[in-house]
Amino acid sequence: MMASHTVLETLRIISKTLNKGMNLQEMLQHVLEKVLEVTKLECGWIFLVDDAGKHTLIASAGLPPSLAFNENKLLCEGGCWCKEKYVTGRLIKAVNIIECQRIERVKKDIHGDTLGISHHATVPIFAGNESFGLMNVAAPHKSDFSEEELDLLEMVAYQIGATVKRVTLLETEQRRACMLNLVGRFSFFLQEQEHSLEAIIYKVSELFSWSGFSLQLDDEEIMLGKQEGLTRWRAEASIEKKVVLTVYHTVIDEVDREIVDQLVQHISLQIEKNQLVEQKKELVRLNERNRLARDLHDSVNQLLFSISLTAKGAQKQISDQTTNQVLGYIQELSQEALKSLKQSISQLRSVDLEDGMIQAIKRYSQLLEIEIEVSITGLLTLSERSEECLWRVAQEALNNVKKHSGVQTAVISIEASVDFVVMKIHDQGIGAVNTEQIHPQSTGIKGMKERVELLNGSFEWTCSKNKGTMIKVVIPNR
Repeated sequence: MMASHTVLETLRIISKTLNKGMNLQEMLQHVLEKVLEVTKLECGWIFLVDDAGKHTLIASAGLPPSLAFNENKLLCEGGCWCKEKYVTGRLIKAVNIIECQRIERVKKDIHGDTLGISHHATVPIFAGNESFGLMNVAAPHKSDFSEEELDLLEMVAYQIGATVKRVTLLETEQRRACMLNLVGRFSFFLQEQEHSLEAIIYKVSELFSWSGFSLQLDDEEIMLGKQEGLTRWRAEASIEKKVVLTVYHTVIDEVDREIVDQLVQHISLQIEKNQLVEQKKELVRLNERNRLARDLHDSVNQLLFSISLTAKGAQKQISDQTTNQVLGYIQELSQEALKSLKQSISQLRSVDLEDGMIQAIKRYSQLLEIEIEVSITGLLTLSERSEECLWRVAQEALNNVKKHSGVQTAVISIEASVDFVVMKIHDQGIGAVNTEQIHPQSTGIKGMKERVELLNGSFEWTCSKNKGTMIKVVIPNR
């Protein structure tokens, strides 16, 4: 039996060793060697086991050739009874006698002498309610460990557990600080300019070392790296658009989860900021359009009207036939110019919506001399922005009917559900193909699409030669 002063001295030395530095592997190696010296045992090893049940050999001493074979391969790989009991929660104190399953394997494989070692004591490493791994010790031909030996091993294991927890907490905080710094760099990247979904996910993969990534914005998704067979963490944020970021890795801990949650918030906020910037630009454009419409109405409109009246009055005063014809022609041109100007002013002004979107569309179709059929189903609860969007899309669509369809009629249907409004504008005109008249990448089509997407809606433009053109818009009903 060991003297009590020897035990206390051993614990004092071990405590001093464990508090001396921050290199966990070196500290545990010294502790293990001291334990073997005091207990007169010849070999031992310490496993640290992570949350996924994967073990790491962090310290070993006095191993027989069979266990030391091929750089301790037998201890580094595979499972054993003590680890299985530890992982399943059945090993809660130092165990007196455990026949070593790993040594049984080397006996069969003949990888070197075991030097008479067949059993070992196993001690779980705990700190409070947290468990960190196992300490195993053995000696040749020894299959029984005294209560005194087991008590000492448990006290040492507790000190090891407290040290592992201290070091782990510090490493966790250091890692958290490092990753938060990367989050800052990522945030700066987002703010530099507007980036595509692909550019954002590539930047995440560049800054962070997870194995796989997935970034989803509404129905669009980009995936990178490896996903299969790995642990995943999924974080979601939603302001105007739903953003989902998923990362995949062997083990995902608390820090990983915190960082992913922060990243998806940054992405969502930046997307919202970009949308607000676009909305501000649209508001500026709208104000400018209204100002321009007022200026045209107050100046050019009046001038054209004056030209028309002057020409008409001059006709009555002049008897020369040729001059009268010229004045009549001037009057006709003035009237045509006035008509075109009114159409342009109507396109520019948003005040046309004062009597409602449907009335605005009907008035505009009359200006274009297009006959339209309008049908409405359901209850419209549109915001001013949504109504403005549908109105501008209808204007551009009717312009295209006038310019390109070869017909003077169109059908407009608006269907409202609780969540969405669907507007379709269809004509039975000559249609077009990619290179003819109107193209899906034209300014008008792109403008309509951009307006709709700013409201998180969808836009479709379909056109078939001699079968007409269909525009379909879906936006939230709010």
